[in-house]
Amino acid sequence: MPAVLLVLLLAILGLCVGCQQQESVAAGPDPDRQINASDSPAITHPVAAYSFADAQIDSRILEDISFLASDEQEGRGPYSKGLQASAEYIEEQFASAGLDTKLIEGRPFQVFASRERVDLGENNRLAFQSADGSSQTITGDDYRPLSPSTSGEFDLPLAFAGYGISSPRNVYDDYVDFDATGKALIVLRHEPDQTGRTQKFAGSDTSKYAYLSSKVDNAIQHGAAAVIFVTDEVAVQKEKKGADKLLSFQIRMPKDFQPKIPVIHMKRSAVDALLKQADKPSLSELETRIDEGLQPNSFDVADARVIGEVEIETSERTQQNVLGVFPGKGKLASEVVVVGAHYDHLGYGGSGSLAPWTREIHNGADDNASGTVALLETARQCAAWDGADRRTMLFIAFGAEEQGLIGSEYYVRHPLFAVENTVAMLNYDMVGRLRKDRLTVYGHNTAEEFEAWMDEAAAKHDITINKIPGGYGPSDHASFYGRGIPVMHDFTGFHSQYHRPSDDIEHINVPGIRKIVGMNIEILQHLVKDEIVPIKNAEGSLLDLYFGGISSAGQPEKEEGKEGGKRALGVQVGDPQPSGIPVIKVTQGSVAEKAGLRGGDILTGWGEAKIKTIDELRSAVRATQLDKKIPVRIMRGMLELEVEVEFPQ
Repeated sequence: MPAVLLVLLLAILGLCVGCQQQESVAAGPDPDRQINASDSPAITHPVAAYSFADAQIDSRILEDISFLASDEQEGRGPYSKGLQASAEYIEEQFASAGLDTKLIEGRPFQVFASRERVDLGENNRLAFQSADGSSQTITGDDYRPLSPSTSGEFDLPLAFAGYGISSPRNVYDDYVDFDATGKALIVLRHEPDQTGRTQKFAGSDTSKYAYLSSKVDNAIQHGAAAVIFVTDEVAVQKEKKGADKLLSFQIRMPKDFQPKIPVIHMKRSAVDALLKQADKPSLSELETRIDEGLQPNSFDVADARVIGEVEIETSERTQQNVLGVFPGKGKLASEVVVVGAHYDHLGYGGSGSLAPWTREIHNGADDNASGTVALLETARQCAAWDGADRRTMLFIAFGAEEQGLIGSEYYVRHPLFAVENTVAMLNYDMVGRLRKDRLTVYGHNTAEEFEAWMDEAAAKHDITINKIPGGYGPSDHASFYGRGIPVMHDFTGFHSQYHRPSDDIEHINVPGIRKIVGMNIEILQHLVKDEIVPIKNAEGSLLDLYFGGISSAGQPEKEEGKEGGKRALGVQVGDPQPSGIPVIKVTQGSVAEKAGLRGGDILTGWGEAKIKTIDELRSAVRATQLDKKIPVRIMRGMLELEVEVEFPQ
């Protein structure tokens, strides 16, 4: 489940992923290609023989989740190698279960976005050569090439260039009376006088001069041939136990940035050893001199050189849904039941993390490796069914759910089978923490038959259901419910490891996942063969309920008796919950997006008023004055936040 941008201060963290990358929406070979479910091809690949005894099911679930939630998968973050490996693992499991996976150019991947990605290759080496000809090899623990770097070998003279800043406004220039041409520059991170004593630069804050991109650009403009960053002592002392940590390889850079020189981060100890051998002051002494007088202190490290090689690998990465089909039979074969779960997570954290101060792998064992393994096991058991008359089943592992239900929304816009032939959708999201056999299920009232089937199956498997009405909510089922499709969404509840690095497999209740799958197998036996009568939403949760409305031309409509346009908030909302109104989707460029609202938020208050119904929200929006900021209270995950909404004239 997504918990995007927890508080405004988290924006400063800037997850360093894909800094030099250009993203494009990828429709694939034919995004509007649809298959007639009754004409699905026969399965031609080898099918595994499974035992469905409890012990064997538990063993498979544990094996699946141990792969998906391992550190090797890098938290299944956007465009990561681990996300791709997870997609290929799901493909393999779908095929082994007996599903048809040769759906889109012979594969099960429905690609919806692509991006050029850079990664650190294997051929990297670095050494300092001193004036006396001796060489000091720098080990991989003491330095790291960074993503803004070029590839290739180099042999360059060394120099120290202070903080690498040229700032006329602060009357400070590390390059004054210093020739950087053709040299590898040792450059301190951040900026001088972080105490704010001189009231220049930004003190304890960060100005534009502290950005790595600014320093690299400035070095290039002064003719530098490489940059070797070292962390300043002030920043090191802020780390736990004064640890001199290396930056992650991926560094966020401006979109128009083009690598031109090698860029490296090195630990202070390696640079200090070189300076000592060259009879130069230590980094600490140099920083003190610069900070005290706010005067540059750049110099050549006489006759010293840096020799090495950087290898940067470039590849295209994709985000995709993974699809598998179990063809139906008989008169119901043209109708489709979808079973889904998202397989992406947060990678190394960032804005979606509830531990945003960390740069650690978020394995997402519960969110949502648990739902993915439930999907895989459901596919195995359903694919073993026989019968003369049943609906086609489409199993989907969705991508980019954590980014805002992107994968599921893409599917319903570019479906493999016509949406009007899709009769039901079952979604698993965070089903790994079954406690006291209590399971929350959304959507029992979205079809007339659902509640009875749910009650029957839950009783058979000794599960107590907490029923949440309505078909909207912060997971992929909402995309289907928005198209009028009845849904059920399973969820075992939040916990203290949610969206944190500690969401690991040791907390997963494997037998609990087996029980949830078993319950849903009972329900799916009804879904594939019995009549399903959708219940239309009487609360008014329409797919495009933008408060204030949008005209057919895409512009705000005029509101009678009011100056300016209608007060268009720009959100799709779900069924009212006890806690407030769920936000399903936020329109790009809307008032809501500018205020910081995100899909998955729960609107709880507008100004001084509490919001519990759609009519209350509509009335509050219409009563808001133009060009006046109004505080809006929301729940985001387990946090209560406040944003400011302003409707322009």
